[in-house]
Amino acid sequence: MTRKKWKIGAMLIGSAIAIASVFSVVVVDQTESVYITEFGRSVRLISKPGLYFKKPYQSATSFDNRLQLDTPPPREMLTRDKKNLEVAWYVSWRIDDVEKFLRAVRTLPIASDRLEDMTASVMAAELGNYDLPGLVKVDRESALDSMMREATARIDRQASTEYGIKVVNVRLRRLNYPEEVRSAVFEQIRSERKRVAAATRAEGESRARVIRSAADRDRARVIAEAEADAARLIGEGEAEAARVSNEAHAADPGFYEFLKTLETYRAALDAKTTLVLSADNAFLRLLTHGVPSPSARPSHENEKKTTTAANDRERRDDSTENAAHKNKTTSAANERERRDDSTENAAHKNKTTSAAQATSSEGGQP
Repeated sequence: MTRKKWKIGAMLIGSAIAIASVFSVVVVDQTESVYITEFGRSVRLISKPGLYFKKPYQSATSFDNRLQLDTPPPREMLTRDKKNLEVAWYVSWRIDDVEKFLRAVRTLPIASDRLEDMTASVMAAELGNYDLPGLVKVDRESALDSMMREATARIDRQASTEYGIKVVNVRLRRLNYPEEVRSAVFEQIRSERKRVAAATRAEGESRARVIRSAADRDRARVIAEAEADAARLIGEGEAEAARVSNEAHAADPGFYEFLKTLETYRAALDAKTTLVLSADNAFLRLLTHGVPSPSARPSHENEKKTTTAANDRERRDDSTENAAHKNKTTSAANERERRDDSTENAAHKNKTTSAAQATSSEGGQP
């Protein structure tokens, strides 16, 4: 009986030791930390993976050290210009102070709920500092990026102080109008874009007209300058041509006259031309008399002398004609004077005779 009691006692002691061993062993995974407490009082924190022991009456609470990602449902918020938006975000975080985390929230789901409320409050406050056009503007440094950096910093400070949580990043998943007003807003956006497009096109057309007008002015100026240069060059060319022609004419006037006569024939005579002229007409001299020989053509000096003599003869003939005409005019005037004198004498004589006859008649009466 006594031996049996000893066996039962040994079994009970072994079972107690085995149970105590089970409750005393702590296995720490590499993805977690274990916090040991004794009747609610913190004892130690185990953050390195491995096999550890604790007292059987002590409690072990494990916490995930990995980065946590929360994607709460979207919420409606107002911008500074009173635009109602539906905002959806995500938060990445991890436990930084296990003791503070254990006292404040104790579990990950509770921590996620607390962090969601905190993030919503901060996001609403930050969104109220910006207008919608500034948030959706496409730029290297948009207002949306600066807003999210500021929101992340504020949420990290507050969560670290209150819950022992390290907030790594806060980013937007979606920023949109609520479903019930989305179609009307999109239609308004389309109208606004059309108005802006029309204004841009009008401005472009106005600038195009200005550019075309300036181009036309430049074109007219260039053409005018070119025409002026062309006219100047043509005038210089014609003057040079006239000079060369005059020199050629002075060198051989007869040959020059011969060439000009041929050019005149070429321009005036063709297969359809009919001229009725006298045989001694100057225009047909070359055709009727032929080409004069070089010896027959007078030289320039002889031509000048001949021309001078002809002019002298013409002046003498004019003087003779003028003298003859003057003599004729004088003779006619003298003849008229004589006729007038004879008429006056005859009239005077008649008057005298009539007066004498009248006197004689008066004397013969009784």
